[in-house]
Amino acid sequence: MADSSSTAAPPARFAWIDRFAQTVKGHERAVLLIAVGIQLLVLVGMIVQRLMPLVTGDVLLVRVEPVDPRDLFRGDYVILSYEFSRYPPGGIDGLSSRSGHAYREHADRTVYVQLVPDPDGKHYRAGRMSTTPPAAGKFLRGRIAGYDRIDFGIESYYVQEGTGRAYEDAVLKGRLSAEIAVTNSGQAALRALHIDPE
Repeated sequence: MADSSSTAAPPARFAWIDRFAQTVKGHERAVLLIAVGIQLLVLVGMIVQRLMPLVTGDVLLVRVEPVDPRDLFRGDYVILSYEFSRYPPGGIDGLSSRSGHAYREHADRTVYVQLVPDPDGKHYRAGRMSTTPPAAGKFLRGRIAGYDRIDFGIESYYVQEGTGRAYEDAVLKGRLSAEIAVTNSGQAALRALHIDPE
């Protein structure tokens, strides 16, 4: 007598898989188009998110500071640093540690730096840094990225081939400014670099 267990129906908990397979069968083209459409929507969403500061943000000037080590020019892009790119000496409001050595403990933590007008009337500089956004005024949203370093997404800029040395010389002389666009949520994008006249 044959063993009836070999022809038994699959357990009820897996029946939905069979129903799904039957539904998809014959609609492979539609399923493929939907999958491609979802991927395109995700890509477009990522691009729009990166472009939002450039389209809707306020345009500000901030001073670029020398990078240590002084290897600013790398291929077709320059590495940029700002006053607010370093862990502040007084620490960050809302974090227990007052030292840059806290990067291990607080890696990838979101921080906000208030931007206040510079005395020259053209540039902005760093104000208070905190784990909560300021109630008013302009600010940047960044993340703790490593020892003594905070990233805001404006730390590299692609330049025309052969022009990197001019930017490197300008930053070492304190004459390089970055034009950034900042949204109301603190997201920033780098628009351009300007070499200040001597």
